[in-house]
Amino acid sequence: MIKTMLMTLLAADPPDVEEQQRLISGALPIAGLFVLVLGIALFLLWRSMKKQMGKIDASLPSGADDREQALDRTLTEEAVARGEREASEASDDPSSGSSGT
Repeated sequence: MIKTMLMTLLAADPPDVEEQQRLISGALPIAGLFVLVLGIALFLLWRSMKKQMGKIDASLPSGADDREQALDRTLTEEAVARGEREASEASDDPSSGSSGT
């Protein structure tokens, strides 16, 4: 089956270069218009998002997610400090080190 399809493709006439160029040059205005419309839509979305972000009140009370993130941040900082403290104690304690020989 694949051999038959391959033979059919090889036996077909090669594509006409002039026809391909005509199709490509005919598609250029449509592609340009499409890109222009996408650019305008992107600008309008950006402007709308900027306006909505400006409406956010920074003095709002913290919500449940904010409290959880603050707790996570505190616990992480404590764990890092504890790890650094244990690492410095282990390097200061000569009895826990391994001998070179």
